[in-house]
Amino acid sequence: MVDLYNASRASAGCFDEAAVTLAEFLGGIEGEDVHVATLAGAVVGFVSVWVPERFIHHLYVSPAHQGCGVGSALLRACEARYGRPMSLKCVTRNLRARRFYQQRGWRCEGGGVGEDGPWEHWYSPPGP
Repeated sequence: MVDLYNASRASAGCFDEAAVTLAEFLGGIEGEDVHVATLAGAVVGFVSVWVPERFIHHLYVSPAHQGCGVGSALLRACEARYGRPMSLKCVTRNLRARRFYQQRGWRCEGGGVGEDGPWEHWYSPPGP
């Protein structure tokens, strides 16, 4: 997963931080539920969720599998398991990710500035 994380962030072209080590990656998902998407035994995507707040901390799909439904499947799985609404932060410069969430009915409400620059707070549509 750490390799996928680093490759996905590099391909997005909007993150300034260098590749993270396995230890840094594991520290960043500590205490979160992690769900993995595989294809032919290979990890092609993952999502990590801070359950108490239904907050998606990470959602990454390998560059080779973006646009193939992996991210959508991971979102649906999270919404089915944890309920809606869910939320996440998205780096403002990550136009591909912002378009992805918007096309799935998520809405942007507010934001701030973090280590990767300006970010937006996105919310999924409320569930039944």
